[in-house]
Amino acid sequence: MELFSRVSREDSMSEPGVPQRFLELAAAAMAPQQLSNEGLRARFGSPEEVRLAAGQVWRACWEETSLLVLVLELATREVRAAPVTIDPPGEDAASLVVDGRRTVFGVETTVWAGLAGPVPTRVLDRVVDSWEPDLVAWAAETAAGGTPSVPAGARQGVAPVSVFDASEDVRAVLEDDLEALRMAPGLPAAEGSAKVVSLGELLKGRLPDLPALGTALELSQPEVMRILRGSTPLAPGQAEEVAKVTGLPVEAVAAAVRPLPPALAAAAEHPRWRQTWRSRAQRLGVSEGDARLTGGYGAFALAARETGGADPDWEGRLRQFLRGEDLAGSGT
Repeated sequence: MELFSRVSREDSMSEPGVPQRFLELAAAAMAPQQLSNEGLRARFGSPEEVRLAAGQVWRACWEETSLLVLVLELATREVRAAPVTIDPPGEDAASLVVDGRRTVFGVETTVWAGLAGPVPTRVLDRVVDSWEPDLVAWAAETAAGGTPSVPAGARQGVAPVSVFDASEDVRAVLEDDLEALRMAPGLPAAEGSAKVVSLGELLKGRLPDLPALGTALELSQPEVMRILRGSTPLAPGQAEEVAKVTGLPVEAVAAAVRPLPPALAAAAEHPRWRQTWRSRAQRLGVSEGDARLTGGYGAFALAARETGGADPDWEGRLRQFLRGEDLAGSGT
C-alpha cells in the first residue's frame, strides 16, 4: 500500500491544499474542516505570511515526492525534522505513536524520530498541524540518542519482528523520500571568502564572439553581457553552449556565476515564497527551481544597482523585482 504521506504529482502541485486522501481519512475522524484550505488559513494564516516554528507538521514535497514532517529545530536554510506517517500503520523502537486526540488528524499518527535529520526549507509546502511541546521534546531527545519518558496520549513504537514486517517497508520508503527531498536543487550561496571568477574575467584578453554567443544561447546582447559579468545565472544546458563558443572547459563555465548572499538565498527558499515561484514557473514555462533561481538573481541585480551601506531587505527586494516584472509583462 502506498504511504499516506506520499501523494501523486497532481496532488503535490495543487495549491494551496491537502491531498484528497488526507481529507477522506480526516473526515472519518470528524476533522476535515481543520484540514480544509479555510481551516488551515484560520489556524496558521496565509501561506505567504507563515512563520516556521518547532512543533509544526508540514507537508514537504518536491516533484513526485511528498511526505509529512515534524519540525524539531530551525536552521538557516533547513530544518531538523522527523517524518510523520498515518496510513498504512508503521513503527519502530525509535518512533512515537500519538493518539488521534492529540493531533488534528484524529487517528493514530507515527513520528519516526530515528529518521530525524535536515530537510531543506525550499521543499516545505504547507503547514497542517502544530504539536504540543512534550511530543516535540520526546522526538528531539530520542533523535539525539536519549531515552525520554513517553508523553501522555502516546506510546513508544515497537521494533519490527522481522525484515519482512510491513513497518520495514514503510521505513525504507521514508528514507528514500527524505533523500529525494534533500536533493532538491538549492540556490548557489556564497560560502566564506572564496572568490568566484566571472566568465568575463576568464575571457579577459580574448573577447568572445558576442553575436555567436547570443545566437547559441538565444539571448540578446545585454543578457549575454550579464552572464559574462556573472550577475545572471546560466540555465540548464547553457554552460555547454558557452563552452563551445568560448573554448573554455564546461566546468569553468558552470562555476563562473557569482553566488548569492546567504541571506538572500535563505529568504528566497523560505516556504512563504513557494506559491510565488510556482506561479512564476507556470507563467514562464520553466521549472520551479529555475523560477526561483532567476528570481533570486533578479532581486540581487536590483539591489546591486542601488547605493547604501546597509544590508538590503531581501524580502523587499524580491517583492520589488517581481512587482517590476509584473508591470513589464503588463506593458505599463
